[in-house]
Amino acid sequence: MEAEALHTAADHAALALADAESYRFVEGWHAWRVGGKWFMLASEYKGQRVLILKAPPEDVAALQEGYADIGPAYHMNKKHWYTVFPGPSITEQLITELVQESYMAVVKGMPKAQRPAGWQEAVK
Repeated sequence: MEAEALHTAADHAALALADAESYRFVEGWHAWRVGGKWFMLASEYKGQRVLILKAPPEDVAALQEGYADIGPAYHMNKKHWYTVFPGPSITEQLITELVQESYMAVVKGMPKAQRPAGWQEAVK
């Protein structure tokens, strides 16, 4: 998947989730959050536009081993975050699933009273 298609698919997947919002917080960085917590970031790394997503540590390791275009997190905790690069191993369906899983990782870590209404239905 090319960089522009990757970012467009990720943005659409993120904004389809309950109470998700996107914003630019500094030049060169775009973030998506739920309840004030980041679940996806976009920036440029080594001359490429990349996405940075969150997952449980065991999933981070498995994703990096299983996909040539997924590597260690850029500028984030490498135990809980990973970087998705544009490339042939990334499909639109995969990026949608990864965005949803990142969102779920953040929402499940929130106190139940702070979780957005409809968060479970937004992830299929």
